Amino acid sequence: MIEKVVDIAEKKLKGYQWEIFYLKNKKLKAESNDFNLEKVSSAEDSGFSVRVLNGNSQGFAYSTSFTEKAIEETIETAKQLSQITSSDEGNYLLDKLQETEKVEYFDTFAVNLPIEEKLEKAIELEKLVKLKDERIKAVRSSTFIENIVYTTLINSNGIKIEEKGTYYTAMVSAVAVDKGDSQIAWSYNSTRFLGDLNLEEIASEAVFHSTSLLNATTIETKKMTILLAPHAMTELLSTFSYAFTGDALIKGKTLFKEKIDEKIASHKITIVDNGRYPKGLYSSSYDAEGVVKKKSVLVENGVFKGFLHNLYTAKKTGQSSTGNAVRRDFRSLPSVDITNFYVEAGQDNITQFLKEADEVLYIIDLMGLHTADPISGEFSLGASGIIYHKGEVLKSVRGITIAGNFLDILKNAVLVGNDLKFYGNVGSPSVVVEGLTVAGE
Repeated sequence: MIEKVVDIAEKKLKGYQWEIFYLKNKKLKAESNDFNLEKVSSAEDSGFSVRVLNGNSQGFAYSTSFTEKAIEETIETAKQLSQITSSDEGNYLLDKLQETEKVEYFDTFAVNLPIEEKLEKAIELEKLVKLKDERIKAVRSSTFIENIVYTTLINSNGIKIEEKGTYYTAMVSAVAVDKGDSQIAWSYNSTRFLGDLNLEEIASEAVFHSTSLLNATTIETKKMTILLAPHAMTELLSTFSYAFTGDALIKGKTLFKEKIDEKIASHKITIVDNGRYPKGLYSSSYDAEGVVKKKSVLVENGVFKGFLHNLYTAKKTGQSSTGNAVRRDFRSLPSVDITNFYVEAGQDNITQFLKEADEVLYIIDLMGLHTADPISGEFSLGASGIIYHKGEVLKSVRGITIAGNFLDILKNAVLVGNDLKFYGNVGSPSVVVEGLTVAGE
């Protein structure tokens, strides 16, 4: 089908630069309830987009139909739009493909498994949750998803890239009840290979978090040492990830503006984006514009080193693309975004730290992350968690607020664990932060 689109483009777009992007996503989804498959769906989404450059003016259109008429209309629409939009020097197409080692994660074994065997993962996850603790009285949702994705990128400069990948996701929410109190917590993860999807680990986290918050109370307002376990630090990192992009720099919406080579964090903090991370959820050979993906160190031992770029933001800022052009699907233009984004693992033993520390607040849940300001870094978040004393649970707390600045988190990190864990394409080890204000009573 993509060759048909290219043939018509070559005829209709003489004198123009153009790019064709094709994507097909085969999705299988199952939801379990009371150990039965409650919802099962199988769908396929496919289509193509056309990007046309008339000088530096850009037109874009897409279609889910591959009839000759639909292809011609889509190409014509993109062509016409390129004739009326404003010129922007940042608009250009890659003109040479750089050879690179192939990075591709495709689980052929899992793809060919009987569908029934894969659907059973949703039921298996629900069972694991309910059998772990008698206080778990319900599972709100237990879901398994398989995505099989094929993409092709072709442009008028002779670039042609074909890639494929598999993605497996499981998520669950557990309801714990005890002494008239009920708490709900959820956990999830995604992997490139089905065999790496650890349902036991997902279930354990959901159960631990929900049961730990039972009969929680608030505390008095004070400064505390905070333990941000991988899931909590990952949420914060994801919330402020846009601030690391060239788009945020161009628009002046980043707290890192004019901070290159400045110390912005503890020497223990190194933040990386790596489009070639082994088995990474967003790992592949090339980005959405055909640039080779690579590892970019954004914060090195506390020092801010630079931003992530696609071709557009690189041109506008006088930099080079870091291979961070991303497309959500064929319906969108490539934008600059994170790939596999994480805090590098440290060498600190967090378990030992908990055993020795007088008072540490382990964060289980952060609420209101959407209200955080990526420009200033300011946040004020509802939170719940556990207070540890010498390795023992002192009490569970909720109804508290954690306020501060993302830079405070980075600067006041005193320990970085060796327990790096990814949630989707964002990861972090445990991070211990001193002197954060916790508002309670």
